[in-house]
Amino acid sequence: MKRFLFLFLSIFFSTLIILLIPFVRVIYPFLPFTNYLLGIDKPTSYLVLLGNDTEMRANGGFAGSYSKITLSTKRLEFLNPQVLEFSPEITFQDIYVPNGQLGGHVTPPTPIQQAFGHGTWELANADWEPDFPTAAQNIRWFLEKGKEINPDILAIVNLSTIKQVLNQIGSFPVPEYDATLTPDNLYLFLQGKTEVGFFPGSTQKRDTLTAVGQALIKKAKSLPLSKKIQIAHILYTDLINQNIMIHSSNQTFQSFMEQKKLAGVLSPEAVDTYSLIETNLGANKANQFVNRQTTHVISFVAPPSSLRVSYSNRGNLTPPIDSMDSTIIHHQVTVHFTNSSPAANPNPPIHYGGNYITYLRFYLPLEAKNIFLTRDPLSLPPLPDTILSTPSAVIASDSAAIQTNYGLTEIGFWQTTPAGGESTISLSYNLPLPDSRHCESGNLPAVGRRYRVFHDQVSLHQDSRCGYSLAILKQHGLLSSPQSINLFGQTYTTDLRHSFRYP
Repeated sequence: MKRFLFLFLSIFFSTLIILLIPFVRVIYPFLPFTNYLLGIDKPTSYLVLLGNDTEMRANGGFAGSYSKITLSTKRLEFLNPQVLEFSPEITFQDIYVPNGQLGGHVTPPTPIQQAFGHGTWELANADWEPDFPTAAQNIRWFLEKGKEINPDILAIVNLSTIKQVLNQIGSFPVPEYDATLTPDNLYLFLQGKTEVGFFPGSTQKRDTLTAVGQALIKKAKSLPLSKKIQIAHILYTDLINQNIMIHSSNQTFQSFMEQKKLAGVLSPEAVDTYSLIETNLGANKANQFVNRQTTHVISFVAPPSSLRVSYSNRGNLTPPIDSMDSTIIHHQVTVHFTNSSPAANPNPPIHYGGNYITYLRFYLPLEAKNIFLTRDPLSLPPLPDTILSTPSAVIASDSAAIQTNYGLTEIGFWQTTPAGGESTISLSYNLPLPDSRHCESGNLPAVGRRYRVFHDQVSLHQDSRCGYSLAILKQHGLLSSPQSINLFGQTYTTDLRHSFRYP
């Protein structure tokens, strides 16, 4: 019996140590911020936007509601100053309560106005900028103007994360609604109770979330340690994969998060930085029915300058080349969407999908030239727009909605993937080859060969080049986006659960 007990304890503690070692490494850098994060000696306020990522916005799902959490942790001096007593306070609220408190007029981003026609910008649509520190400052401004707190920590946690946590917690009863919730029925229950029959001034969303949230927390507190460790692992994984977004008003902690690349900063990260941001502005939950596949082909090219541009409405194009003698990098991207929504419009409570009406934004290097974009089918914004209402499916750099943001070139346009249908976007651009004279031999990998043009004939000679780098940045809150990359003849694949970088 003693041997059995010793063996059991050895296995238990060995397993526990294996599980905890990664968290010790992870938690260690956060230790200087323990007092701040746990509200020790001074309460810390959290405002957690509950994002529904079946309706994607720039940094996660559309947040129709939020939770306020105040952590106040006291040291029990009369027992042991190292013993802590947690006193969390948790409340839930409908986003449209502070949303309706905003007075005056704020000019919205053009696509927001085109989609909803409200004439003013509101808290409900404040998550617009794909750089989360910028979006967070906008959200904080709207919260304050809506007579809500400006929290110490602002966060976005998505429904997909909550469902993963629920898989560990299991089913739990909600007595107020005589219901038992599971990972399978949580979404439809919340959608049915918070959206069906909703009217301005209704408290049904707040009441439902409060009942479900309190029941969920009660069940979570009773879980064994092993389950709590699994939940901690889920939350940490979604944090490093930028599916949970955090912004702090404490500049020291915010700088720490930015240094660790956990703050959702959008900026150039390579010679060739690429990102695609999807924003569902169709007032539906079509993202649960949408799949996407992206293909990249990156190559060296230097064809004759006499080569003419040709294209068709299906996306075949050959961009012009700046110079016959120049060697350039050509990056071709094809994004294919499919939408399995059963109908063009939501049909609650049967389904909440519909046409995937999205505003897409590509982010490319500032040095990108000869940018060409094709769309099939050609999509127009919900309201008239003179810039994008061209009858041609080909948009060149002089007529697209192009601007500079975050040290990158931003290209924005509308795209609709119809219910039961598909759509394709083709984008190409050229980049100058990085100058190898500034590379020390052996420090950076050779990435290809250089082309020379003689009398319209392309001959190849060995000339190793260094200095090229690629970053394909994931969209915050978008769980995955499969990418196939042909990089100078070598093939890579990634689901883009976190950003892809080469080398």
